[in-house]
Amino acid sequence: MNLKKILTTLLKFGLVGVLIWWMIGSGRLNTSSLSIFYENTNFLIVSLLFWVGVPVGLGSLRWHMLLRGAKVHVAYLRALQLQLVGLFFNTAMPGAVSGDLVKAVYVVRDQRGQKRTAAAIAIILDRVVGLMGLFTIAGIGSVFFLQSLSTNPVLLPMAYLVFLCGLGMIVFLAIVFYPHKPGQDPFERILTKKPWLIHYLFAAALKVYRALRSYRDHPRDLFAAWGVSVLIQGLGISYYWYTTVQLTGQIPPFFEFVIVLPFGMIATVLPIAPGGLGVGHLAFDKLFSVIGLNGGANVFNVIALGQLALNLTGIVPYLLMRRKGEPMATSVEEMRHAIS
Repeated sequence: MNLKKILTTLLKFGLVGVLIWWMIGSGRLNTSSLSIFYENTNFLIVSLLFWVGVPVGLGSLRWHMLLRGAKVHVAYLRALQLQLVGLFFNTAMPGAVSGDLVKAVYVVRDQRGQKRTAAAIAIILDRVVGLMGLFTIAGIGSVFFLQSLSTNPVLLPMAYLVFLCGLGMIVFLAIVFYPHKPGQDPFERILTKKPWLIHYLFAAALKVYRALRSYRDHPRDLFAAWGVSVLIQGLGISYYWYTTVQLTGQIPPFFEFVIVLPFGMIATVLPIAPGGLGVGHLAFDKLFSVIGLNGGANVFNVIALGQLALNLTGIVPYLLMRRKGEPMATSVEEMRHAIS
């Protein structure tokens, strides 16, 4: 790791430390809330079932479907193993090695160096389809509960935003699957331009667009993965709601919870620290206050600890892979080559 990367990583963790220190000092974050894991047996059991069954079990199933749609043949148990390994690297090496890239390297190796592009497509789409599931639920919620939300001047714009994101997602998919003639795809022509201010944004959008277009001839796997993603996000929202009730004793209106939660979950994606630490605490504290709840940072603290504990279990399948003679996949250059 060069000096620039070291300084960047230190700066990120410094920012996280300042945010957490400020929240503890201001009383917004109480670390004693973590005692819920050993004081509340029912909560511990529900948490174990959720973390094992949803991010690992269903998350692996979604990725397996996307790999199958990309014509990359990987057994479900292998996908499950690599899912855990990827989660471990997301936590163990923040800012340096992505768990997604580690998964891509191992998949490419399993294919004996072939289908690098297809493996990358499945990795990209796993993230995209995850967001699709989140905005599907939030968009439907904003429609059904719009009348109830109309009296809240803060929630109403948020409801409109998630609805527009959901609607835009459906329109985008319709455009993606439209049978354009060769060379006449207007979005392909737009995104291949290289405006100097937003070159990287256009390049990333082009990768996602081409990834989705590659499923045009066999959309069943993509839409099945979308369905699994909706289930994952629905169970995730329910678990967050259950955690809030158990931890704070408050019962938030579920429809309001569905509207604000996507914004908090998206905030945790920012690549500052594992699991969105710091940023996630602040985002949940502010969003919970919008719907009249206290303790948003404490709820996120409990969720983050559960995620961290799950991610660290990924070291077990990783060490078993190493024992079987599989080479380590931590070379950044190898990862870039695998998905280039």
